[in-house]
Amino acid sequence: MASYLGKRFLLFIPTLWLVSLLAFALQESAPGDPVTRILGEDYLEVTGSVAEKKIRAAALQRAILETGADLPAFYLSIRPLSMPDTLHRIQPWVKQQAWQNWCTLTGQPQPVAAWYQTLETVSNQIPIADPNQNPADLKAIHQILTLLPLQENPRRAQTILKNWPEGIYPEEKMALAAAIPQPGSGFLWRNWTPRIQWHGTHNRYHFWLKGLFNAEGHVSWTDGQPAVRKIMAAVRWTLLLNGIAILLAYLLAIPLGVWMAGKYGTSSERWATLLTYALYSIPGFWLGTLLLVFLTSPTYGMDFFPSLGLGTIPENAGLWEILQIRSSHLVLPVFCLTYGSVAYLARHVRNAVLQELKKEYIRAAWSRGLNLRQILWKQAFPNALFPLITLFAHVLPAAIAGSVAIEVIFNIPGMGRLTYQSILSQDWPVVYPILLLAAVLTLVGSLLADVLYAFADPRVKFGRT
Repeated sequence: MASYLGKRFLLFIPTLWLVSLLAFALQESAPGDPVTRILGEDYLEVTGSVAEKKIRAAALQRAILETGADLPAFYLSIRPLSMPDTLHRIQPWVKQQAWQNWCTLTGQPQPVAAWYQTLETVSNQIPIADPNQNPADLKAIHQILTLLPLQENPRRAQTILKNWPEGIYPEEKMALAAAIPQPGSGFLWRNWTPRIQWHGTHNRYHFWLKGLFNAEGHVSWTDGQPAVRKIMAAVRWTLLLNGIAILLAYLLAIPLGVWMAGKYGTSSERWATLLTYALYSIPGFWLGTLLLVFLTSPTYGMDFFPSLGLGTIPENAGLWEILQIRSSHLVLPVFCLTYGSVAYLARHVRNAVLQELKKEYIRAAWSRGLNLRQILWKQAFPNALFPLITLFAHVLPAAIAGSVAIEVIFNIPGMGRLTYQSILSQDWPVVYPILLLAAVLTLVGSLLADVLYAFADPRVKFGRT
């Protein structure tokens, strides 16, 4: 057994590494720029005094340092020769995208670098306030200087330059117009010639992977809290909610499924089958909404339960009072998570037991004079555990991942609601560690199922098929 578990753990390593690559790739390709999320769109402005520009530059550098935005994405990169070696250092992200498009258009990074150098020089030369110029014209010029670095082709840049006020800083305008990169002619072979560049461990993926094992490694873009702290605060409520629901589901579904198998072909079994089908077909979010509307509002005279959340615990509250407040808020969400699972599990138990009842050893048990209860529970049910074990392998990741719809409807601060809110706010440093955690728990659940198979049936040998 130890050898088998060791082999399985060794297989976990490449599997988790591939999952981490997928999670990181999704985070990199997801919409949103971490620097923009932290600083907002205002940091792109070039207007303001010298002191304000220095403050914005310092804030930009701090945000870049915190997010690692200026690091290469992976241990190596494959880029065409038309791209500069230090493309990853160009910030902000929108400016980096414009750089890429310019380099693809021209086939050479040198004229693009000269264009951006001219933009920076002109931005520093034109003052914010000039007693000899109209303030509205100066404001228009600085707005143009804010937009120009983000443009991606000569036509757009020339269109924006046409809005430059006449007679104001004409030399700077001419310098900008002359520096606009022009598209390359003919076949741009540098766009099709790859170059492999090794970056070593100083890359975003390496630090992202290390951050998974560090409580302060991943920081939320929305509130600056460590992602691990937010996940741990949410996981305890999801464990409580889903743990109660799973326990109730198994406690109710197993006796019901065995009873249905024992009553096979009777009218009571047919009604029970119809009931389980009906329960399983009712969407949990729909029933949860109905229960929330009718059973928590005085409008319909049936406000038997508190409405949302987990309740407010008063100071110096005793254990019994805390249990009363929490349990009253958990009744409806636990019910919505349980009824469908009971119907689903009961059907599997029924079918598995019925399959066992058709086998020869059950006929032998009848011949020995065992009654129905003994045959169902002592003979058939132990051999019908495999479907339940298979389903239990998926319970662990489900118990941690939470139920998004139920937690959102009842405002339970668990993993489901945290994932939902993080996706809406594009808080990817929180979303993708949750994805990786779910993958880890799926592997652990699979391993746990294999171990339970061996305990349920001695004929199962570890490491053999």
